[in-house]
Amino acid sequence: MAIISLLADTRPVTRRTQEKLGSGEAAVAAMVSELKGSDLVIANLETPLSRGGNPVPNKYRNLRSDPVVIEDVKALGIQAVTLANNHMLDFGPEALSDTLATCSAAGVPCCGAGLDLEAAFRPLTFEVKGKKIGLLNLATTVPLGYDAGPGRPGLAPLRVDVSYDVDASFQVESPGAMPVVRTWVRPKEQEELCERIARLKGEVDVAIVSLHWGVPDFWLCPAYGMLAQYQQPLAHAMIDAGADVVYGHHSHTLHPIELYSGKPIFYSPGNFFFEFDFPRPYMERKGFIAKIGVDEGLSVEVVPLVHDERGFPSLASGADAKEVLGKLVDISAPLKTGIAIEGDRAYLRLK
Repeated sequence: MAIISLLADTRPVTRRTQEKLGSGEAAVAAMVSELKGSDLVIANLETPLSRGGNPVPNKYRNLRSDPVVIEDVKALGIQAVTLANNHMLDFGPEALSDTLATCSAAGVPCCGAGLDLEAAFRPLTFEVKGKKIGLLNLATTVPLGYDAGPGRPGLAPLRVDVSYDVDASFQVESPGAMPVVRTWVRPKEQEELCERIARLKGEVDVAIVSLHWGVPDFWLCPAYGMLAQYQQPLAHAMIDAGADVVYGHHSHTLHPIELYSGKPIFYSPGNFFFEFDFPRPYMERKGFIAKIGVDEGLSVEVVPLVHDERGFPSLASGADAKEVLGKLVDISAPLKTGIAIEGDRAYLRLK
């Protein structure tokens, strides 16, 4: 059986990985061993790797890491990265070009961003124990000017439109109440995406679609649930088009797992390794590794993680594992997802 590990948001800034790996912490060593025991490990790299470029103005936060941290990415067992996210052009096209060159020189395949639209959408393929695995990456989180186009560098985009419904009579009774937020994918772009997925599935045994999407909990209205309106219809359409696994990220918090037509949808596994200088209210210190077993069919194992005060992950066990997996079961229950907890792991009932 081939084992593919899928990781969420990853942003190393300093050379902290070597320090942690040499610390002798059993839970850190166990996590790295878990990843290195997989045949393929994929993470969302949520930072350009560059010393150049200029920060894009009017951005909530501009991220950048030194190219040397690609060695930390590799030391964690990560073998391929996705680049379609809302930070990849934070320091402009020059930093994106540096990122592509850094990944190439380090022997880390990447997808989801490129020097033009076709390059950004170009999928990766891997041969893993006799199985051909395809990976397509895109983002619905597309700041102005970050989308690739013909002859224009950027990320692979899928644009989502938004409207706000305000009930004037309710606002009189409850001034300041949040409006209903409606979101939908532009139909032509969704159709083109589904065509890309169908073509990929025609060439591989397992098609994985990785996308940056959704809303961090810090900015969610509790009354409307964890998922933006567009997410579930989009996920179902991608699986109908041929995707075997939908693997999302961006929220920095745990979001539900859904099974649709027997295929897993990971709306967000939380962070993997998102290094920051101080605790941030939108960074949950829980996450998981999604381990996909590929044989005659698929199997899914969930490996829980916890993070230290600077965002570094380690394998969760005991009460920590119970807390992570218990939350995942609770938030997935409305989607009627069968998740069986066995010790410090969980398994999906795919049938």
